Amino acid sequence: MMTIRRRLLLMLLPALALLMVIGGAVDYRVAVVTTRNAYDRALANTAWALAANIRADDGQLRFSRAGAGDALADGTLYAITGPDQRLISGMPALASAASTAALGGRRASYWDASLQGQSWRVATVMVVTSLGPVQVEVAETQERRAHTQQVMLLGKLLVDFAELDLTLLLVWAAVYFGLRPLDRLTSQIESQSLRELRSFDEAQVPGELRALIVTFNRMQELLQAAARSQQRFVADAAHQMRTPVAGLLAQLELLLHEPSAATLSVQLAAMQRGIQQLARSANQLLALARAEPVAALHENFKPVALKPLVEELVERYLDRADKAGIDLGAEAGAASVRGDPGLLEDLLENLLDNALKYAPRGGRVTVRSAVEGAAILLEVEDDGPGIPEAERSRVRERFYRLPGSTGIGCGLGLAIVDEIARVHGAIFTIGTGANGRGARMRVRFRERSA
Repeated sequence: MMTIRRRLLLMLLPALALLMVIGGAVDYRVAVVTTRNAYDRALANTAWALAANIRADDGQLRFSRAGAGDALADGTLYAITGPDQRLISGMPALASAASTAALGGRRASYWDASLQGQSWRVATVMVVTSLGPVQVEVAETQERRAHTQQVMLLGKLLVDFAELDLTLLLVWAAVYFGLRPLDRLTSQIESQSLRELRSFDEAQVPGELRALIVTFNRMQELLQAAARSQQRFVADAAHQMRTPVAGLLAQLELLLHEPSAATLSVQLAAMQRGIQQLARSANQLLALARAEPVAALHENFKPVALKPLVEELVERYLDRADKAGIDLGAEAGAASVRGDPGLLEDLLENLLDNALKYAPRGGRVTVRSAVEGAAILLEVEDDGPGIPEAERSRVRERFYRLPGSTGIGCGLGLAIVDEIARVHGAIFTIGTGANGRGARMRVRFRERSA
């Protein structure tokens, strides 16, 4: 989601930069025109003030400097010429330059002049006296107005930058808060398990996305229905297999004890092993179906004490361990997790079956339950051949068996353990046993049960 925000802001930055450049050009033009007009008007007012002090007495034009003193600012030049271009008062150089200027009738005329090595702005006005027209020029340097233009431009640019910053802040706030519903939707999507599909709350998404979410929820429902159908099929098929398989095993047991079947004992024993494998596969398929998220409902979870579970399963497998010459023991500490008792029994049973299958005669298998900080551990350790590190991720896959594996099996045991651990929010890890021998299968439940 941060990428979307970044892209939106990056898309806006060129437009805002262009607006800033255009705004700067406009500000510059406004500053130049505004200060020029203001200073030109002030210069013309000074010229008119000087013109008001021109008198025609005794056939001569006279200018009273004393009466116009307040009108002339420091650094201001002036020149007053009569009808015959005779200088009445002021600076001769300004009067000479003014002779080439186009006059604007009764209005002031403005022009630029170069005097004394400086650039001057000149205002010229024409007044009519009884002795003829009189021309008045007033000039001032461009420095004052240039300074004023700079101050105005700087002020405008500062305001523009402040407006740009405020605009960016408002845009960022609008984008940030406008995309908050998408953030929530993204969080929901990221929290979705690939094995457990949930519908999204349509009220929590923007109206523009509501139609998409409605369609997506419908697709989720179809997928959930298909998953439930598949899960029911597997569970029903496995359940239906158990009864006839159990009957076949019972018949074979009776047949093996019949004297007339002694000549077929080898074939019958092989058939018995095959049917036992079929029964084991049916039970594992049923356990796998129960471990699917669509079947394992968290609402049905409850506190499960691990110590009695460990002791019960160890006792159940003692006969098998004795026949195989394996020392089976338990180190069960008092611990409790929240989960499905049946699934946790399937998990531990598959770990025990896997350990006893690969532990050598004279070997050891130890089952543990313990508290480690805020977590609960359930562990089965053996001193068999172990699992190579490169194969530890693959043995979790369904129907995968290590190359060269002996004994019966269909490769579902550790896949079932991994699935049940996921359903309980636990982490299933495969490590090496004590002294670098065998395998240590550990299920780490993240939190203690309340």
